[in-house]
Amino acid sequence: MIFQNSIWSYRESDLEKIEQFSREWKQDALITKLLLDRGLSTKEEVNTFLNPKIEDLKDPLLLLDMDKAVQRIHSAIENQESIWLYGDYDVDGITSISILMKYFHSLGVNSKFYIPDRQDEGYGISEHGLDTIKSDGGQLVITVDCGITALAQAEYAKEIALDLIITDHHEFQGELPDAIAVVNPKRGNYPFKMLAGCGVALKLVQALSGDNFGAFYEEVIDIAALGTVADIVPLRDENRIITSVGLAKMPNTKNPGIQALISEAGLVGKEINSGHIGFVIAPRINASGRIGNPSIAVNMLLEKDYFKALEIAKQLSALNTDRQMQEREIMESAERYIQTQIDLDTEKILLVVGNNWHTGIIGIVASKLSDKYSRPTVILNSDGIMAKGSARSIEGISIYDVLSRFKFLFEKFGGHEQAAGLSLSSDNIQALREGLKAYSSEHLHNYMLISKERVDGLLKPQMVTHQLVETIEQLKPFGMGNPKPQFVFNDLIIEDYKALGKLQNHLKLIVNDSNRVYDALAFNRGSFMKFLKKSDKIHLLMTLEKNNFMGVETIQFMVKDMIKERMPISDLLRMRFDLAMKNFLVNADGYGTIDNFTSIDSFDIIFSVPNKKPILIYSEEGLIKFKDKVLANNYINYTLHFNQFNSKESREGFWDIIILPIAPGVSDAYYFISATNDLELYSHIPDRNDLALFYKYAINKEESTLQLLSNKGTLSIAKCRICLSLLSEMNLLHYKENGNYVKLNWLPRPTEKIDIEQLELYKNLIKKWRK
Repeated sequence: MIFQNSIWSYRESDLEKIEQFSREWKQDALITKLLLDRGLSTKEEVNTFLNPKIEDLKDPLLLLDMDKAVQRIHSAIENQESIWLYGDYDVDGITSISILMKYFHSLGVNSKFYIPDRQDEGYGISEHGLDTIKSDGGQLVITVDCGITALAQAEYAKEIALDLIITDHHEFQGELPDAIAVVNPKRGNYPFKMLAGCGVALKLVQALSGDNFGAFYEEVIDIAALGTVADIVPLRDENRIITSVGLAKMPNTKNPGIQALISEAGLVGKEINSGHIGFVIAPRINASGRIGNPSIAVNMLLEKDYFKALEIAKQLSALNTDRQMQEREIMESAERYIQTQIDLDTEKILLVVGNNWHTGIIGIVASKLSDKYSRPTVILNSDGIMAKGSARSIEGISIYDVLSRFKFLFEKFGGHEQAAGLSLSSDNIQALREGLKAYSSEHLHNYMLISKERVDGLLKPQMVTHQLVETIEQLKPFGMGNPKPQFVFNDLIIEDYKALGKLQNHLKLIVNDSNRVYDALAFNRGSFMKFLKKSDKIHLLMTLEKNNFMGVETIQFMVKDMIKERMPISDLLRMRFDLAMKNFLVNADGYGTIDNFTSIDSFDIIFSVPNKKPILIYSEEGLIKFKDKVLANNYINYTLHFNQFNSKESREGFWDIIILPIAPGVSDAYYFISATNDLELYSHIPDRNDLALFYKYAINKEESTLQLLSNKGTLSIAKCRICLSLLSEMNLLHYKENGNYVKLNWLPRPTEKIDIEQLELYKNLIKKWRK
């Protein structure tokens, strides 16, 4: 649970070490720090990182079974056998197929490819696919980006006399498929295990072509870069080489398909970076595998005529627009499911189930929900008989490892740390839900679900120069495993601000550091507008970017997060606070035994004590002031507890903050942050008029949110909750809460009028809190 959108994590630097390596590596101090942060330790590693070359790719024969794969493929080429490529329907699979198809075509080998139907066959090798290939005369099948868990399908291929070579990069456990060769960098001692599927395909081409690879790789390196970035693998080692060389090739690519994609995406004349791939180009290709026919994307990448390729690129853009619309609809439906079916306090792994959801789109929705709720997410589409789904995770939690514990429930399962696919009988959904709930209760703690943002350095006004931006750009391409450096710039003054975008959901700031003025863009932060005013002081976490306008180059801030005094606490924290307020009012014994309060302005007393002891907060005012004064730079490691101390969540070296404790157990081990005054607490207790207003507003609703039941904020959320309890005691209502969502079951009115002051709950509240 967090105050802002994330905790900013800053790694302290060893200045002597940085100075030493700066001299040795002949690099700027900032670059040296960033290189050290990336785990580089030798001059050779630094040179390879800063100057990636295709010659630095490792020997492909270091991959287990690569020699067997090469031997069998050469034999197939020599004997003019029918070679088929069997690939996945995402960008990685599509580019993997395209790389090998282009290589075989360059040799005059007439290879073919097969991509399974996402809806009917699902991920991986299917018997139907193998039958189709066999009936067309196929003799050798080479899988790309799939197959590592296809034990039964490999046996079936043998039964129908199809030779099988598997190339994959996904995780596997235990037994491997019985195939001529199983090439996967995660097998054996290959020096770099994080290749994408298209990277493995490129390594196969490197092994097949031998000394001729240097003459051929330019035909496919841009395709390999596209698939590598799209698959979100770490851009380190061989992935960095593939991506760096491939991106440099893209603006002048000779591939008509990529030319068409760049044109359709409006990127002609621009330097293509990993962001363009991930957010603009790759989604168009992915759309063909999600809601269309992925074969057209392969055909586009193989097409030799630009205008024919452009027609396909336009089809992909139209599919992507359709995909975005369906995605929004599924997202709204999934959000409603979470509100009505999931208890966010106890279910730390979301399992969301729907029907008539396109299985090609639910993976994107799973990713967005995982980001929004900061927890692993599994989405299933069930037709009542079978359920197919996708899973996504957050940093530090391997969804593959989690789901592997329940693979006995699955018909199909595969994936890696951050993403997985699965299918299972609909009858097993409840067992999976109960298993995930039990697992998360035992192994996942709230602090593991806190969003974290990396801070690479603190900026001072004199540091922000064009030379700094150019220095940082030496580390490109940026992406997973090599993120763009993020900096904190404190104490900026807002000169002006406005909302941007069709939905007015983005924010543009003009800020100054008392010396210079900067533009700052904050995507999806338009809602912050209502908390800002000119001359406010603000702290920004951002990246630096060059901006060219009318031939003038300026430095622009791309805002990742922001902190401002008196900025409200997060929605999730407010929801928990509101619930804790009701629990506190109903269950606490009042202030009678507590006489050890610390003023909310006396934080210097708290932080002058060496031992980090729990801090108790009794009001929203105290909560916000604590945030502003103590956590202003958001570098404090802390755990929030509600109503009672949870020893499982407490960690050594972290502040334990107990909000509205019911039974604090007064001792020298605690500090108390007092409420502004008792009237604030008393204001949450409804009187007769409040209860009548609430009843009138809620009587016609069968389900609602607490925000709506508050009559546009007329009643506090805590007061709404107490009204629900009072109406229940009056036998007017049965209700069930789930977070801020409430189901209401209204009962017939009693024949006799009930006086609120005679209700036990009301009498107890008045006795406790009326002074």
